[in-house]
Amino acid sequence: MLYTSPQNYLAYLDTLGNQPGLEAIKELLNRFQNPHHLLKCIHIAGTNGKGSVAAYLTSIFIEANFQVGTFTSPEISDIRETICINRDLIPFSDFDAYLKLISIQCTNMVDDGFRHPTRFEVLTALAFLYFKDKGCNIVILEAGMGGRLDSTNVLTRPLCSVITALALDHTQFLGDTLEAIAYEKSGIIKPFSPAVLYPAVASVCKVFEDVCNKNSSPLAIADFEALKPISYHLKRQVFSYKRYSNVAISLIGEHQMKNAALAIEVIEAIKPQGIFITDEALYEGFAKAVWPGRFECVSDSPLFFIDGAHNVQGARALAHTLTTYFKDKKITFIMGLLKDKDYTTISKLTAPLATRIFLVAPSSPRALDPKLLAVEVKPYCLDTTVCTDVAEAVHLAMLSVSDEDVIVAFGSLYFIGQIPTILENL
Repeated sequence: MLYTSPQNYLAYLDTLGNQPGLEAIKELLNRFQNPHHLLKCIHIAGTNGKGSVAAYLTSIFIEANFQVGTFTSPEISDIRETICINRDLIPFSDFDAYLKLISIQCTNMVDDGFRHPTRFEVLTALAFLYFKDKGCNIVILEAGMGGRLDSTNVLTRPLCSVITALALDHTQFLGDTLEAIAYEKSGIIKPFSPAVLYPAVASVCKVFEDVCNKNSSPLAIADFEALKPISYHLKRQVFSYKRYSNVAISLIGEHQMKNAALAIEVIEAIKPQGIFITDEALYEGFAKAVWPGRFECVSDSPLFFIDGAHNVQGARALAHTLTTYFKDKKITFIMGLLKDKDYTTISKLTAPLATRIFLVAPSSPRALDPKLLAVEVKPYCLDTTVCTDVAEAVHLAMLSVSDEDVIVAFGSLYFIGQIPTILENL
């Protein structure tokens, strides 16, 4: 299928399959003279926290007066969220123009005997082209799934390879042990480029240490013993890490302080390459960093948060945040999960905290039937309602709470992005 008009950009992208491997993306980029080779990239892989670390680094480099390209996924409500410069979404006119050029080359590739690039490969190529043409002098590049065979893994020498927190996720593709998943993620580590690692158990660390030794890649592991929380507030928390004192961030939760510490290690790791960030830019960058959909407050009365806690590790972090801030509050959940997640454990971690729960199906072919989710949450919360859509769930939740209560919608990003618009129209 050839992309022909702005009206069918999503239809075009949705026709593209999903197949691992680097042959197609390398061929596609080669047909555009390999724009990625002209970019200085920080490459981020992991299970949880990739987007938050990317948001911190983006904000810091903006404050340091860099032209910062950021490629993240998935989007919450607009596909263009995946490709930004200095936090600004790629204009639709540019998105349309680049997509047309890429679709022509994709058709030529098929004619030449190559497989058609996937949706994510097309977006990856689009991002590289856009960032190169707009003169980005730093790129924050988030891997989609895995690392070794991810379409972003075409870099030969990134400024730094970053591995965030690991968990058992996408096990059908990445393996069913943390060590197997670590092997896939470690594929982004390149010879002589530094690597920064979120702490993990010894057997997982050894996977990364072995890869770094083989590649002569300096390895830094964040030291959470040096992370000292100072204050917690709903819209700001403050911590110290090593020589950095009283760092303020607006992303909430202990896990976000750990992600910030990882970002600090990245800034330190790239100094030997001549990239120096002033302390002022670092502090201002952390203070101004935003990452939509990660325990984001979308209403103050009642307090209403949306959070992309879509797997066990995310659910555990969400539960910790809720017990830290809302120990004596009545909490209403809106939950929607994908069927390939461990929804039994997610329910066990979160449902006991809720007074009532409304269940929805995310807008995805992989959506879990909310009736099946109800079976899992009812042993912990009897007041459970299966809703026909997200709008109904939001409406019922708002009717059922007082101004002193808290609503938290969490799970798949495929549904929480709808909530701000729904609230505006209530």
